[in-house]
Amino acid sequence: MGIKNNTIITLSNNEQYVVLSETMYEGMKYFLMMGIKNNEVDSSNVAIFREEVEGIETYVVKVKDPNLMAALTNLLKSQME
Repeated sequence: MGIKNNTIITLSNNEQYVVLSETMYEGMKYFLMMGIKNNEVDSSNVAIFREEVEGIETYVVKVKDPNLMAALTNLLKSQME
């Protein structure tokens, strides 16, 4: 499937996110995403997800580790400048 910028994804819990940017960190791909609520971008719901590939399927897992989130936030921010 492959996830790309500006793609809208729907999680298994039916939450929707739009992909803002992606980066590689320590051999893994991560995405900065913003939530979508009522067909509108929800700027208060920003999250970082890690890509998981199983066969031909691509999944995302929300990053919860605060140290990893800080490192990824700095990396993603530097790429946007």
